[in-house]
Amino acid sequence: MSDAVLAALVDTLVTKFDTPPGSAGAHTPLGETAVDSLALVELGLILEERLGTPVPEGLLHPDQTLQEAAQALAALNSPGPAPTPAT
Repeated sequence: MSDAVLAALVDTLVTKFDTPPGSAGAHTPLGETAVDSLALVELGLILEERLGTPVPEGLLHPDQTLQEAAQALAALNSPGPAPTPAT
């Protein structure tokens, strides 16, 4: 599931946030893409709609790689405890 979420995350960054295609891979930190802290909130809202699950504020943060962000997002739909937003 996290591969599909990673693909959705990268696609959203490219199409909605002007991240250059090919510049965002699994090991790219979110902070190195075309998003700032305010855009991370908007990214969460877009992904909520796209993935069909609420994304808690703070779940996405600049130090996360895209793979880590995708895993956190995928865990929102997995049984067990939900991922904890960064503080």
